[in-house]
Amino acid sequence: DYMLVNAESTPGTIYVDTVTGLCSNTTYQFSAWITSVMQVYTCNGTALLPDIIFTAETASGQVIASYSTGKLPLTDDKQWKQYGLSFKTSAAADVVVLRLKINAAFGCGSAFALDDIKLQVCGPPVAVTINGSNSSFIEVCADYTDSYTLQASYGAGFTDPIVQWQNSVDSGATYTNIPGENSVTYQMPKRSGGVILYRILVAERQNINSPKCRITSNAIYTNIHPLVAHQPPRNILGCLGKNLVLPYPDELAQTVAWSGPDNYNSNNALSVVPDISYADTGIYKLKQVFDYGCTALDTFYLKAYPGATISAQSEYNLCEEKTVTLTASGEGNFKWTPSDNLSSDAVPNPVLTPHDSTLYKVTLTNSFGCKDSTLVTVNVFKKPYANAGSDVTIIKGDTAKLNGVVKGSAINFYWSPSTFIQDSHLISPKVFPAVDMEYTLYAVSTVGCGTTSATIKIRVFDNIYVPSAFTPNNDGLNDKLNIVRPSGYQLLTFVIYNRWGNIVYSGTNATDGWDGTVNHTPQDPGMYVYFLEMQNPSGKKFTKKGTITLIR
Repeated sequence: DYMLVNAESTPGTIYVDTVTGLCSNTTYQFSAWITSVMQVYTCNGTALLPDIIFTAETASGQVIASYSTGKLPLTDDKQWKQYGLSFKTSAAADVVVLRLKINAAFGCGSAFALDDIKLQVCGPPVAVTINGSNSSFIEVCADYTDSYTLQASYGAGFTDPIVQWQNSVDSGATYTNIPGENSVTYQMPKRSGGVILYRILVAERQNINSPKCRITSNAIYTNIHPLVAHQPPRNILGCLGKNLVLPYPDELAQTVAWSGPDNYNSNNALSVVPDISYADTGIYKLKQVFDYGCTALDTFYLKAYPGATISAQSEYNLCEEKTVTLTASGEGNFKWTPSDNLSSDAVPNPVLTPHDSTLYKVTLTNSFGCKDSTLVTVNVFKKPYANAGSDVTIIKGDTAKLNGVVKGSAINFYWSPSTFIQDSHLISPKVFPAVDMEYTLYAVSTVGCGTTSATIKIRVFDNIYVPSAFTPNNDGLNDKLNIVRPSGYQLLTFVIYNRWGNIVYSGTNATDGWDGTVNHTPQDPGMYVYFLEMQNPSGKKFTKKGTITLIR
């Protein structure tokens, strides 16, 4: 965060602070980081530039020191720069008034940003090194063996200097004196973890306890990383003639080193002892190296036992709803997974009644705990299914499309008979019989799961059929005049006229029919004339007219 100051046409004090408890005859630096915010297009290109004045004054207002930044330049981006002055207190004065002010001229501009205002002791440089190097930090593992000596140095200018080492356990928020550490060297004590910062203070002897009178060195950051958790010794089982995958190392390990009997060595994260023999029995060591040199050494004892060997038929093919006995052999205990639909999952020859194809795993465990496994594939073939669809009505000379459905595993299908049909091996062929005919759809399993069939009846009319009479007497027989509409045909018009030429019924739904009334009023028995128009599935239109008799 920083403070943005708009000093346009506003001369005056920006910041003032009265500082007490300063040391006599001591040089201090009063500074701040400042940047102009005036850009080339500000104030239409005529911005007034800020000029900030630093002053240090006595309590009575006498100026001890003064400094002007000069006009800060235009900038397209913030360009932070530290400005300030230094002053020396008198033999008696311990109070100073610090002030920042600006004499902004009248007009647009004079804006700037201000940050990090600071008063600090000015004196000879003070620096701390580690073991003579210029490094400012130490990061090691808790099992480190090196010793670390902090060495301080400071320049000339002190009359009777004294030093004091400090440490901080809260990342530099607060520092505490280390009792008795008043020499320019400090031996960092060995510890098992945590972050500690170290620094040294230098001041004249009489001023060492005054925070405003001493010079502070750079901080040395030290971080001791804890050891990786050690795993207790473990036994691992080796099975003769089998490969053994050694325990997987920590995923954070940078390097891995296995060593063991019979000159075994491996640097792989996934380490394998191949083809276990009795010579491989013994202690295996795993050394892992982590960040900052932290190491972990774990041990495992491997003992070899006779291995297990399993054999099993690898594949079975059967039709749904059938059962099969799976077979496996070997010395030991068996375990089948998954256990669904098995008579038992713990026998070598379970009876299976499967619903779907499944991949099973069978594991054999011998008396020593050695295991072997194999996979068994069970392919379940679905029985054939056939559906020929609903019966169809057509007019002679037209075609109908059959909508067959077949399901099952490895199915062949065909229609019979093969006459008046587009292609008997299509699932949805077109048919065009001249007379009523039945077609049968056969579905045949090619893997021995049977044959099934379904039949559809094709009814062929010579023409559109309209009954010659009907009896609307509510006896449930011929109460409505309906049209027998061939399958797929659309009724475009159906109109009935009485003997005077008046329309008594009009509709386009063949199943609705006429009930012999007009506006719920029963019509007289007798002869009526009808006209209808239909359209077949291919778009061809048919018309028919004739008479019907209403009988009461």
